[in-house]
Amino acid sequence: MRHVLMIAAAAATLCAGGCVNEDVTLYGVRVTGRVQVAPEFESAGVVQLGLYFASAGEGELAFLVDEIELRELGAPGSVDEWFLVPLDEREGLLVYAWLDVDGDGVHCAVGGAEEPAGLVAVDDFTDHAVSFALVLDQACAGPEALYP
Repeated sequence: MRHVLMIAAAAATLCAGGCVNEDVTLYGVRVTGRVQVAPEFESAGVVQLGLYFASAGEGELAFLVDEIELRELGAPGSVDEWFLVPLDEREGLLVYAWLDVDGDGVHCAVGGAEEPAGLVAVDDFTDHAVSFALVLDQACAGPEALYP
Protein backbone atom coordinates (compact mmCIF):
# COMPACT_ATOMS: atom_id res chain seq x y z
CA MET A 1 0.00 0.00 0.00
CA ARG A 2 2.88 2.34 0.79
CA HIS A 3 4.26 1.93 -2.77
CA VAL A 4 0.88 2.77 -4.27
CA LEU A 5 0.71 5.98 -2.23
CA MET A 6 4.26 6.93 -3.28
CA ILE A 7 3.46 6.33 -6.93
CA ALA A 8 0.22 8.33 -6.63
CA ALA A 9 2.07 11.21 -4.95
CA ALA A 10 4.77 11.18 -7.65
CA ALA A 11 2.14 11.11 -10.41
CA ALA A 12 0.26 14.04 -8.84
CA THR A 13 3.49 16.03 -8.58
CA LEU A 14 4.36 15.37 -12.21
CA CYS A 15 0.88 16.30 -13.39
CA ALA A 16 0.85 19.52 -11.38
CA GLY A 17 4.35 20.68 -12.30
CA GLY A 18 5.09 18.78 -15.49
CA CYS A 19 6.30 20.29 -18.71
CA VAL A 20 3.86 21.82 -21.10
CA ASN A 21 4.87 21.35 -24.71
CA GLU A 22 4.76 24.52 -26.72
CA ASP A 23 3.69 24.67 -30.34
CA VAL A 24 6.64 24.65 -32.71
CA THR A 25 6.55 26.78 -35.84
CA LEU A 26 8.60 25.31 -38.67
CA TYR A 27 10.01 27.35 -41.55
CA GLY A 28 10.70 25.56 -44.86
CA VAL A 29 14.15 26.39 -46.25
CA ARG A 30 15.44 25.20 -49.62
CA VAL A 31 19.16 24.52 -49.30
CA THR A 32 21.06 24.58 -52.59
CA GLY A 33 24.77 24.56 -53.25
CA ARG A 34 27.79 22.43 -53.83
CA VAL A 35 29.92 20.22 -51.60
CA GLN A 36 33.47 19.59 -52.79
CA VAL A 37 36.34 17.65 -51.24
CA ALA A 38 39.80 19.20 -50.93
CA PRO A 39 42.39 17.42 -53.14
CA GLU A 40 44.41 16.11 -50.18
CA PHE A 41 41.52 13.87 -49.08
CA GLU A 42 39.86 10.77 -50.50
CA SER A 43 36.84 12.00 -52.50
CA ALA A 44 34.83 8.78 -52.71
CA GLY A 45 32.17 8.36 -50.06
CA VAL A 46 28.80 9.55 -48.81
CA VAL A 47 28.21 13.17 -47.81
CA GLN A 48 26.53 13.75 -44.45
CA LEU A 49 25.03 17.27 -44.58
CA GLY A 50 23.53 19.07 -41.61
CA LEU A 51 21.91 22.34 -40.69
CA TYR A 52 22.74 23.87 -37.32
CA PHE A 53 21.82 27.00 -35.42
CA ALA A 54 24.91 29.09 -34.69
CA SER A 55 23.80 29.85 -31.12
CA ALA A 56 21.06 29.00 -28.65
CA GLY A 57 20.07 29.84 -25.10
CA GLU A 58 20.70 32.96 -23.06
CA GLY A 59 23.08 34.09 -20.35
CA GLU A 60 24.95 31.32 -18.58
CA LEU A 61 22.91 28.74 -20.49
CA ALA A 62 24.00 30.02 -23.92
CA PHE A 63 25.87 27.64 -26.20
CA LEU A 64 27.10 27.44 -29.80
CA VAL A 65 26.20 25.02 -32.59
CA ASP A 66 22.79 23.46 -32.05
CA GLU A 67 21.84 20.72 -34.54
CA ILE A 68 18.63 21.06 -36.55
CA GLU A 69 18.97 18.05 -38.83
CA LEU A 70 21.68 15.84 -40.33
CA ARG A 71 21.06 13.80 -43.50
CA GLU A 72 22.88 11.42 -45.80
CA LEU A 73 23.03 12.76 -49.36
CA GLY A 74 25.23 10.60 -51.55
CA ALA A 75 28.40 11.56 -53.41
CA PRO A 76 29.96 15.05 -53.23
CA GLY A 77 28.51 17.52 -55.70
CA SER A 78 25.32 19.51 -56.08
CA VAL A 79 22.83 19.81 -53.22
CA ASP A 80 19.13 20.68 -53.51
CA GLU A 81 17.25 19.78 -50.32
CA TRP A 82 14.36 21.14 -48.25
CA PHE A 83 14.76 21.41 -44.48
CA LEU A 84 12.22 22.41 -41.83
CA VAL A 85 13.82 24.92 -39.46
CA PRO A 86 12.16 25.69 -36.11
CA LEU A 87 11.50 29.37 -35.52
CA ASP A 88 12.36 30.26 -31.94
CA GLU A 89 15.00 32.10 -29.92
CA ARG A 90 17.97 30.35 -31.58
CA GLU A 91 20.04 32.41 -34.01
CA GLY A 92 22.21 32.06 -37.11
CA LEU A 93 22.34 29.20 -39.56
CA LEU A 94 25.30 26.93 -40.32
CA VAL A 95 25.72 24.35 -43.07
CA TYR A 96 28.09 21.55 -42.04
CA ALA A 97 29.13 18.44 -43.94
CA TRP A 98 31.53 15.56 -43.65
CA LEU A 99 32.43 12.73 -46.02
CA ASP A 100 31.93 9.16 -44.81
CA VAL A 101 34.92 7.68 -46.61
CA ASP A 102 34.86 4.23 -45.00
CA GLY A 103 31.07 3.78 -44.96
CA ASP A 104 30.81 3.11 -41.23
CA GLY A 105 28.41 6.01 -40.53
CA VAL A 106 30.71 7.36 -37.81
CA HIS A 107 32.77 10.50 -38.33
CA CYS A 108 36.42 9.57 -37.75
CA ALA A 109 35.88 6.48 -35.64
CA VAL A 110 38.88 5.13 -33.76
CA GLY A 111 40.93 3.13 -36.22
CA GLY A 112 38.83 4.40 -39.13
CA ALA A 113 39.60 6.65 -42.04
CA GLU A 114 40.54 10.32 -41.74
CA GLU A 115 37.32 11.93 -42.98
CA PRO A 116 37.14 15.52 -44.23
CA ALA A 117 34.62 18.06 -42.98
CA GLY A 118 33.69 21.69 -43.55
CA LEU A 119 31.33 24.38 -42.34
CA VAL A 120 29.94 27.64 -43.69
CA ALA A 121 27.80 30.27 -41.97
CA VAL A 122 24.72 31.44 -43.87
CA ASP A 123 23.83 35.10 -43.43
CA ASP A 124 20.14 35.09 -44.28
CA PHE A 125 17.45 32.47 -44.76
CA THR A 126 14.35 34.66 -44.57
CA ASP A 127 13.37 34.06 -48.22
CA HIS A 128 12.95 30.30 -47.69
CA ALA A 129 16.22 29.74 -49.54
CA VAL A 130 19.89 29.26 -48.72
CA SER A 131 22.72 28.98 -51.20
CA PHE A 132 26.21 27.83 -50.22
CA ALA A 133 29.55 26.54 -51.46
CA LEU A 134 31.41 24.23 -49.11
CA VAL A 135 34.84 22.60 -49.36
CA LEU A 136 35.54 19.70 -47.03
CA ASP A 137 39.10 20.58 -46.06
CA GLN A 138 39.40 19.85 -42.32
CA ALA A 139 40.29 16.37 -41.08
CA CYS A 140 38.02 14.89 -38.42
CA ALA A 141 36.54 18.22 -37.31
CA GLY A 142 33.04 18.40 -35.88
CA PRO A 143 30.87 21.49 -36.29
CA GLU A 144 31.76 22.74 -32.81
CA ALA A 145 35.44 22.75 -33.74
CA LEU A 146 34.85 24.73 -36.95
CA TYR A 147 32.64 27.50 -35.51
CA PRO A 148 33.28 30.33 -34.81
